[in-house]
Amino acid sequence: MYGFVILGTILLLLTMTIVRAAIRAGDDTGTALDPTERRDAAVEALRDLELEFQTGKLTEDEYRDMRRRLEREALRARDEAEGAARPEPTGSTTDRADPSPRFCRTCGGSLGAGASFCSNCGGEV
Repeated sequence: MYGFVILGTILLLLTMTIVRAAIRAGDDTGTALDPTERRDAAVEALRDLELEFQTGKLTEDEYRDMRRRLEREALRARDEAEGAARPEPTGSTTDRADPSPRFCRTCGGSLGAGASFCSNCGGEV
């Protein structure tokens, strides 16, 4: 009788250790992707989304919503990557093309300097 209790306790502890290790392995490491990696990941997700839609695994509404979200993320990451690669202009503010804020005609979201697409709705500027 005591042998079964001891064996059960050992198996329980072993199972708890394995489960805890599996949970800890899935924890976020806190490392963030740089904008170029985020853009590439979003583009890859768009390709996968297209395949899922073409094979009938997604409804048109699901496809449209997910596509819109992924396009926004890809555009946001692209704009951040271009901003990081482009050095900030030096000199006075009069050297800059247009210091006033710009807004999207579709959704009214704020546009970054030199943006071709709205990072909020994905609409063309």
